[in-house]
Amino acid sequence: MRIRIRRAGRRSNSRCIRLGGVTTCSILVALSLLTRAARTDDKQFDMTVRPFLKSYCIDCHSEGHAEGDIRLDDLGRQFNNRKEAGVWARVLETLAFRAMPLATADTFPTKVESRAVQNWIATNLNHQDIQFEDKSHAEGFGNLVPHDLLFSSEERLRRIDVAARIWRVSPETLRSKLNAAARFNLPTNPFDFDKPHGNFTDFKGKYLLNSIMTEQLTELAMIAAENQTKDGRARAAIEAAIKRGATREEAVQQLLVRQFQNVLRRNPSDAELTRLMNLLKRIDAELGEPFGLQAACAAVLLTPETIFRFEGAGWDSDPDNSSESENGRVRDPAYVQLSNRELADALAYALTDRPPEKDLLVTFSSSDAPVRDTLRQQATILLAENRYVPDRLLQFFQEYFDYEKANDIFKDKIPKHQHWAPGLVHDLDVLIENVLHADEQVLRTLLTTSQMYVLFYSHKERGNQLSFNLPPDFKKTTRPVRFPKDQRMGVLTHPAWLVAHSGNFDNDPIRRGLWIRKKLLGGNVPDVPITVDVKLPDEPTWTLRKRLHVTEADQCYKCHAKMNPLGLPFERFDHYGRFRFDELDGAVITTGAVLNSGVPELDGEVDSPFEMIQKLAKSEHIEQVFVRHVFRFFMGRNETLGDAMTLQDAHKAYVDSNGSMKTLVVSLLSSDSFLYRAKQSYAAE
Repeated sequence: MRIRIRRAGRRSNSRCIRLGGVTTCSILVALSLLTRAARTDDKQFDMTVRPFLKSYCIDCHSEGHAEGDIRLDDLGRQFNNRKEAGVWARVLETLAFRAMPLATADTFPTKVESRAVQNWIATNLNHQDIQFEDKSHAEGFGNLVPHDLLFSSEERLRRIDVAARIWRVSPETLRSKLNAAARFNLPTNPFDFDKPHGNFTDFKGKYLLNSIMTEQLTELAMIAAENQTKDGRARAAIEAAIKRGATREEAVQQLLVRQFQNVLRRNPSDAELTRLMNLLKRIDAELGEPFGLQAACAAVLLTPETIFRFEGAGWDSDPDNSSESENGRVRDPAYVQLSNRELADALAYALTDRPPEKDLLVTFSSSDAPVRDTLRQQATILLAENRYVPDRLLQFFQEYFDYEKANDIFKDKIPKHQHWAPGLVHDLDVLIENVLHADEQVLRTLLTTSQMYVLFYSHKERGNQLSFNLPPDFKKTTRPVRFPKDQRMGVLTHPAWLVAHSGNFDNDPIRRGLWIRKKLLGGNVPDVPITVDVKLPDEPTWTLRKRLHVTEADQCYKCHAKMNPLGLPFERFDHYGRFRFDELDGAVITTGAVLNSGVPELDGEVDSPFEMIQKLAKSEHIEQVFVRHVFRFFMGRNETLGDAMTLQDAHKAYVDSNGSMKTLVVSLLSSDSFLYRAKQSYAAE
């Protein structure tokens, strides 16, 4: 982590503190979420900070026992001292990530106690103008926003604090826009995303437009425009318009208007149409027909609206800023409502990953109902009728459970087993699709179901049943197979998920535990320090549990205590996803624990992965964390404290509807977080 210190009176001559071992830091989350009070006096230190350090820190960070060479018993309060400021910054980071006390400690600070100390440190660092790298809105760091505050009734009326955004469209959106102009197979798609592997693909600020992409886009636009003109359809349309009484120029203009309608879902302005006609005439004069028409058609495909999603270009603000919205939030001039067109675009992109269809645009432009009612109605219709929505919902779970990367994990061929990852991934897709179709207790069912699909449609998939410990002569069926509850329980025991969170030759309890810590418990783990060698000892006669002993060193276990105990119960399965009783020459050990989760009723030891899954699946906290991840996927950003009302209402909708995913999504897509944006001067960013 780099801390940049700027002193008053100095221009760009700044200094940096390098904190050993920490490579990624999101401490600005604490700075942005905690209030900036006046300079803290010694009284607050004596009443709040010193007792905290004595209760939770000094035993391991004092003279004679300074773990990590960090002493806190003699730490001063001179924040203008480079060394002391660096130590306090490390304390702040450690508290933000809940990395200390160790997960094996006897007592832990409450969230209120921890926030009070973070507030004191952040305020004093801020007074010294110490700046941190801001990752508070970066993908993968959303869990740093305090969960208890997001779901606190006292935070419901916080102001929306996210400004309008501009973000690049997804590969599927680009493909649909080009196909709308001229139906052809794209030779390449410059926007094809890398596989997410742990984070959501469609996330604000994640993807840029570089010069190579620009060249590819221009080439694709010209290919599409050429396809539109070379087969005679464009000429036939122009001649047909002329026969109906139009002049040639009017006929060409009609063709360009249709291009706007097909690609951008709107009519061109007079100025836009004039520019296109001037371009067409100039190119025809230089190169001859139909090159001018090709250039004009390609120009429509290369407008910013084809490439980017815009917010805030046509805001509909409420003229009565003193009125209240239906959920009780007092409207004020700090935020504004997106225009009806922007809301239609956002709704279509969220649910279909494609531009809005004509009927959706007409509804938003003509409806007299309150816009929130229109959003609810249209979201419900799309979820029920649009053919692209099921794929979009499946995409969320593919990225949330992160199991498609099983296709990228190489596995050696072994006797009496056939491994075909695409078949396993497909089986899990089918399971999720069926749970979504039932749409009841979706998360709990996915975590606990004992019914799984074992399908094969080709000779490559004939070995799928072996990954489920089924016999080689297992009969083909399209019905779900019910397994004993002590052999398979939900997605986390499905071979596709187990393979995706394994290595090439071994299980990976660390990776599996990290997924549970972040995706279910809503916790955080700092990145691996650059000074750490992450290799396990290569001892073929040791079990993997024994080989993990190297992670129990003091400098490692503060993070590994958050992962290893969560992942080790899944040693019940091998790295092909097969259930097993033995490892090497002994019975496999499947004990583990949930430690320092922040939810006391979840903490404790477990004897098996099934006991852990059952405990987690029943938790309201796990449901709420799930809602946060659904928010990130469909909003394309991390939540902030300004989204507290949205998240609380969405969770209530999910609970009241018996765990309906569709109801949860409708709640999010008709919320204040979807409707409003903060004016720039009020935005947290």
